[in-house]
Amino acid sequence: MGQVNIAFQFEPLYLSPDQLLISKAILKSTIYTKKYRQIEASIRDIGIIEPISVSATNNKKQYILLDGHIRFEILKELGYTKIPCLLSVDDENYTYNKQINRLATIQEHYMIRRAIDQGVNEERLAKALNIDIKSIRTKVNLLNGICQEVINLLKNREISPNIFSTLKKMKSIRQIECTELMLSLNNLTVTYAKALLMTTNPSQLLVSPKQTKKIENSAEVIQKIENDRANLHLQYKAIEQSYAQDTLNLVLAIGYLTKLVANSNVKNYLSKNHPDILSGFEALIKTNSVEI
Repeated sequence: MGQVNIAFQFEPLYLSPDQLLISKAILKSTIYTKKYRQIEASIRDIGIIEPISVSATNNKKQYILLDGHIRFEILKELGYTKIPCLLSVDDENYTYNKQINRLATIQEHYMIRRAIDQGVNEERLAKALNIDIKSIRTKVNLLNGICQEVINLLKNREISPNIFSTLKKMKSIRQIECTELMLSLNNLTVTYAKALLMTTNPSQLLVSPKQTKKIENSAEVIQKIENDRANLHLQYKAIEQSYAQDTLNLVLAIGYLTKLVANSNVKNYLSKNHPDILSGFEALIKTNSVEI
């Protein structure tokens, strides 16, 4: 199973406004818009629920603001001295785009729970977030009955809460199996989760099989699951067969790089003319010498 990359640190940082460097300026006219005033009213009423997104710079004391420029301006206007931020740890450094425009579902759950624990009632929270009370309650109880392994697997994903509702009908081991399968196939949809529920052995269910509703075109969906499983098995076999050769190639390559960098003439040349390449070689040698 491939490792799931975590795009953001799970716990927020609390940074002062002067530590944040904006990546784009908002228009002066923005402060007169309905959206701006709604966000301002929400923050005044219950505080900030969704932290802004930032990435690190070479200066460890400063961060680049990726998403949440309006919230940042409002927080400064309201006199906040510490601003909650989610730090991007993605190797490719997120730029401003739709991928970071929303909190992961589980992160949103924790933010809402935190607000309620601090005394914000459901009605105020629903009004501030522009959703109904039923949705608030669904988000608050999102993880009830979900095992910790699944929480760890999905903590950085923006997915439908109904997927969690479906997983709750399964025992822990089956929750993990289904979650890993959906992730490996990059198919985190409610329909697929329900199809997996339908194919689950009754001994692995927490509800009666009669309580698992059939979905439209269930025969086709179940056939797709079987095909996906077969394809996944073939992929694992292919990886298994090539693993030994790939490992040998890696050992030989690292050995060659080690000898290359150990040569003082080569090292001095790279240090003077291509320090970035030398740094990359040394990091590669250090990392793989531990792993191998």
